[in-house]
Amino acid sequence: MLLFSCTTIVVIFITLFAMSDEHASAKDFFATTVNNSGWQNGIAFIIGMNGANWSFSCLDVATHLAEEMPRPSTDIPKALMWTIVVGLVSGLLVVTSVLINVPVIDGADDNSALALFYRITGSKAASVGLWVPVMITAIGAVWSIQTWQSRLAWTISREAGFPMHRHLSKIAPSPLHTPTWSLIFSASGTAIFGCLYLASDLAFNSLISTGLLLQYISYSIPVSLALSQGRSNFKHGPFWYPKLGFAANIVMLAWSAVALIFYCFPYYLPAVADEMNYASAVLAGIAIITISLWFFYAKKNYEVKEYLGH
Repeated sequence: MLLFSCTTIVVIFITLFAMSDEHASAKDFFATTVNNSGWQNGIAFIIGMNGANWSFSCLDVATHLAEEMPRPSTDIPKALMWTIVVGLVSGLLVVTSVLINVPVIDGADDNSALALFYRITGSKAASVGLWVPVMITAIGAVWSIQTWQSRLAWTISREAGFPMHRHLSKIAPSPLHTPTWSLIFSASGTAIFGCLYLASDLAFNSLISTGLLLQYISYSIPVSLALSQGRSNFKHGPFWYPKLGFAANIVMLAWSAVALIFYCFPYYLPAVADEMNYASAVLAGIAIITISLWFFYAKKNYEVKEYLGH
């Protein structure tokens, strides 16, 4: 699937440049700033990073498959770093080919990928031809998503972290050998959140922004503990860079603090109810639910278990 995805990106890049009737100049692409948000350019840039950051969200997915890897201590760090490299290169290729060749984005009623392909190529056949491989890649991504999130739900349930842990922690017998109930549970939750988009795209976007902030909070907790307790006091893996790792930890915490502030800002000024960013409200609601779950259930039932790997 990775080879198919990379091939799709190369085909999209070449096709859009080959079939576009007009191209943006280097000055317009690299030096011209279009800011219709009402914010100052610097603030608008940081807020606009939300979408780019979401493209690199869930980088920790490989860690949730550690027990199914032959060499997790080396394979997981490699998977994390190659995800960033492949995502950066592929993302730059797609964004460059679209923004240089698209006639206009501002004011368009539909800026979906299919609509952008059509406005650039002027051909319905070419647009569909480019869109079908994207959909196939998306289906492959869904398989991966369901795999890691079901393992995450299963791991938490195995330690009695969920009220229904007795069912969610079960592994289906041969030939599946899969946490089926955790898979159904996590997939159902994803489907429910997806239906939210049908009711309100504003609520859905706020939920997506909150998901990114929750990841930053989750990453910040172990990093903060490592720094406060002393990084040298933890057992080191095969990839250990004392100075570079310390700098990366500081940058990560600093960026998380910036994101927690600016990603809660409204996208446009003046702010109106229909275009407001409710990520802070959603974050507060999730915090209330999580704290309540801890005090009323998990504090008495949740038990961290140590599983030794090889």
